Amino acid sequence: MNIIILGYRVSGLDGVSLETVHWKNILEGMGHSVTLVAGELDREGILLPELHFKWPKVAGIHDRIVYSDESYAKVERVIFSMAGEIEGKLRHLLRNGQTCDLLIIPNVFSIPMHFPLTVALTRTIQEFSIPTIARHHDFWWERERYNKSQMFQFFEKWFPPKLENLTHTVINSLAQKSLKQKTGIEATIISDTFDFENKTLDKTDSYSKHFRNDFDIAIDDTVILQATRIVPRKRIELSIELISKLNLAKSVLVISGTEGDEKKGYLKKVKNMAKELNIRCKFIGERVNSQRKVAGGKRIYSLWDCYVNCDFVTYPTEIEGFGNQLVESIYFRKPVVLTPYAVYKSDIAPIGFDVVEMPDKVTDGVIEQIKRLLDDPEKRQLIVDKNFELGKTHFSYKVVEEKLQRIFKEMNLT
Repeated sequence: MNIIILGYRVSGLDGVSLETVHWKNILEGMGHSVTLVAGELDREGILLPELHFKWPKVAGIHDRIVYSDESYAKVERVIFSMAGEIEGKLRHLLRNGQTCDLLIIPNVFSIPMHFPLTVALTRTIQEFSIPTIARHHDFWWERERYNKSQMFQFFEKWFPPKLENLTHTVINSLAQKSLKQKTGIEATIISDTFDFENKTLDKTDSYSKHFRNDFDIAIDDTVILQATRIVPRKRIELSIELISKLNLAKSVLVISGTEGDEKKGYLKKVKNMAKELNIRCKFIGERVNSQRKVAGGKRIYSLWDCYVNCDFVTYPTEIEGFGNQLVESIYFRKPVVLTPYAVYKSDIAPIGFDVVEMPDKVTDGVIEQIKRLLDDPEKRQLIVDKNFELGKTHFSYKVVEEKLQRIFKEMNLT
């Protein structure tokens, strides 16, 4: 099949972009041709800047609907005017050689970041009768800012739209139940994934061997990695407190993400906390991206290089749709300390992974568990090997491929 994956962006290290790339790899491995179409791209594909939620006027429309007291009637005209422009772009794309047997839409129909795009996509899917899979990472009713809006009727009509040729997938069982209760829509669970059959990513090579030296990290330093964005719900302050209480002779906390596009000020807060507690903390997000390259005479590393060069992973997140960083840590055979967030408790913990579970504060018991693991390499190896095999069984490309095959059969695409 000729498949188009269309979204806001496929760029950087956000969960939606990471999973979009995973799906592309899986579908191509199944023999399909896959084209990426997005408003921001850091790899080969078709760039349509109007699809990005940061496109001029789009953010303004979002804020008027979500934060203002305006009636929907006042913003309807500008939404549908812009939707018409985007719809024209989509029609041109589909009528000029970009044959599409299947359209996959990651998160556009889930979170109302781009109202005109959702309207345009819905109308295009209807007119061209394109078989479509909507992949939902989270929903608008899970976000506080949307629950404060007065536009529920608009949200409920378009996010997600109800179309006969639209099949839905979610990444966890809580979302599956929530979608059914809220809309009556049935969805298949396809959780975050990783290429567990790939035997090369977790090895140090001629590029990644420079990582520690480039960031002034000694070969005998204990590197503790938090591979998340720098936003409050990732609770980096817990990782900083953890490093302080571990009180290791030589340790460094590496934060591989950036501050992102959420509320500013958190980065300054955690930097001040690290300084007050005298913690070595490396904020390297500006030199970590989805692909390696050299820019300004400096090496830019992949996220995988960060995992290869760390000894332990912290994941004190408050809420997650699933947990890319946890799945990645399992693949790279790294021990993990995490706070048991809702989806972890419902969908991941029952599998039997061996991790250090920490409450919403750093306890003496947690410190003791981590020190025992750091002091016992044989036990640590047994744990990470066990976790890898469980991850391979439940989160591998093969698992996703089998689920997609079943969906294609139900959609009469095979």
